[in-house]
Amino acid sequence: MFVIVNKSQGTLHSEPTRQSYRGKSYKSAGAAKAGITRTVKYYAKAIQQVADVVAEGKPEYHASMYNAYRDATEDRSDSMFSNRNYDYRNVCNGTDLEVVAHEDYVEPQITRTGTSPYDGREITVTTGINSIGTHMDPLCESHYTN
Repeated sequence: MFVIVNKSQGTLHSEPTRQSYRGKSYKSAGAAKAGITRTVKYYAKAIQQVADVVAEGKPEYHASMYNAYRDATEDRSDSMFSNRNYDYRNVCNGTDLEVVAHEDYVEPQITRTGTSPYDGREITVTTGINSIGTHMDPLCESHYTN
């Protein structure tokens, strides 16, 4: 089994067009490399689609792939919505992605302090970087819901 890893952050990469139930692992290194190629082509298609819409005289946000276009072209490293102050453009062109055997992947751990959504206490937790914001994150409300 192989995975695509974001070299700058150490996170697992998920293809933008891949269904979430299929997971993030691939049976072969070639399949994972094809996933990187599909990611690059997806963002290239978004850029082309926005260029076509602008050529028609419409605003760029009329394109259906406008959000993917923004990921591929804008520097969001200083935005409050950015993913840990990371410039996503390097993922969109494939330079920050690499294929790694699943057993060789070591998930980086992050220690955070925050207010527990369960009872309001301040807690400090150490979580894997891929679990932040999911139901496995103790600082996320969905961790405590049934």
